[in-house]
Amino acid sequence: MKLLVTDYDGTLFIDEDDLKRNIKNIKNWQDKGNIFMISTGRSYASIKNQIDMYNIPYDYLSCADGSIIYDKDDNVLEMYVMDSEIIEPYVNFYQKIDYEEIQFSYPRTYSNILLNEKELLGINICLNTENYSEEIVNDFIKMSKQYPEFHFLNYKHTYFSYLCVKPKGIDKSATVTYLKNKLNLNDNDIFVIGDSHNDIEMIETYHGVCIENSYPEIAEISKKVYKSVSDYIEDSIN
Repeated sequence: MKLLVTDYDGTLFIDEDDLKRNIKNIKNWQDKGNIFMISTGRSYASIKNQIDMYNIPYDYLSCADGSIIYDKDDNVLEMYVMDSEIIEPYVNFYQKIDYEEIQFSYPRTYSNILLNEKELLGINICLNTENYSEEIVNDFIKMSKQYPEFHFLNYKHTYFSYLCVKPKGIDKSATVTYLKNKLNLNDNDIFVIGDSHNDIEMIETYHGVCIENSYPEIAEISKKVYKSVSDYIEDSIN
């Protein structure tokens, strides 16, 4: 039994035609007795909308950059909740900048306002990339040094960029490791693929690969570059 883990945006989903090919080979992967997990920075509500829309088969689902993992029946298997200490300084930080949206991530939903401190999985600030300045990033890094007990993540896309905070030590590799232990897998049974900065730890830890058009930093640490998830599955099966 092998485990395939893929990021969603920019990796599993590039366009609808690519996704259709990927789904076909995901089913082939599962028919051979293997396991498939989607690992995304999206909240549960956001990614489930996509999964239901395109009927994507999955055995496990990891959301909020590794902060929570679900089985195929959407039962929560494990989650890593944030300490409320960071909320007030983080709110003070984002209120000073020109942002598009704030997302407070929870096990079943996300909100633009704080709903429940006890189930908070992470906070994401979404900026228009035109407003993603060196000054903002420097202030964000200063905050990460002031609160080293949290995991700070910042990355830039073409149109939108993100400033995120998660529980310390939690990233996409956390839920991969959870499954590795749960399913009693070896590292060489685990295949991971991504395209962006929130995939770095997962790719480094499990000697993964990346998709074409990934950020240069991601390509540098990846074992190989693939045109599609479908191609990676075919290679991994063979």
